[in-house]
Amino acid sequence: MIRLISALLLAFALIAGSGSQGVFASCGDGERCDVAEGYYLSSPPADWDGFSPLPLVVYFHGWNSSPEATFRNKAMVRGVNRRGALFVAPYAPHGYWRQIGEGRAENGRDELAYTERVMADIRRRWPIDGTRTMASGFSRGASMVWNVACYAKGMFRAYVPIAGGFWNSNPEVCPGGPVNLRHIHGTADRVVAYDAIGTYNSMPVTAGIDGVVSLNRCAQTPSGEEIGKRYKCRVWSGCASGREVQLCLHDGGHSIPAEWVGEGLDWMFRLAAE
Repeated sequence: MIRLISALLLAFALIAGSGSQGVFASCGDGERCDVAEGYYLSSPPADWDGFSPLPLVVYFHGWNSSPEATFRNKAMVRGVNRRGALFVAPYAPHGYWRQIGEGRAENGRDELAYTERVMADIRRRWPIDGTRTMASGFSRGASMVWNVACYAKGMFRAYVPIAGGFWNSNPEVCPGGPVNLRHIHGTADRVVAYDAIGTYNSMPVTAGIDGVVSLNRCAQTPSGEEIGKRYKCRVWSGCASGREVQLCLHDGGHSIPAEWVGEGLDWMFRLAAE
């Protein structure tokens, strides 16, 4: 009888684990997770128990980069994992993301539909904490973050683009509605200019921030500031929408120190706790 009870308990444990850790094993740490028209690489926290809901960071790589190149930045990935979150890096064909949105989409893969497939696959493989999800990216990957924030209603809890804004044109409206957004940019950036159209053909970040401040129904004047190790942030909080906007500036150029994604995750955790 004792042996029978032990066998039944083991069977129940295996069934319970098949929805999380068991599925996860088919798409392991740093391995390809295939979806239609692409794939992504993933890294869960080393101490994850296989069952608890995970915070999520989806990171969109820059121009001429890749998920594999992103994962070579071990400090960035570990910084996210150390905070208990799943890190995901999707693939962009030819190393760049196309713009999305009605009247603005480029020919090629539908990036919004692709991102929705990636998100559905992530949720199929891992238990995701929907209150703590963040999209981040660098350069053209940051432009993709702006586009997802604008057009994909409620896909993420927070958005942290770094050194990249809308490109080619600013959208007239953002149908996705109000968002939590924290943008980091160097005032000496000569690739994606902060307050002008740069060589990358990105729109001025100032215009994008003005648009989000208006969308969130915030006061035009920042409500405060936060000082980081390498940047200073203007903060728009207490907005009528309940969302927050931050514009974080540093005096450097086109760069992304590894810790900035993790620091964005800290900001998102604070929002989720409020």
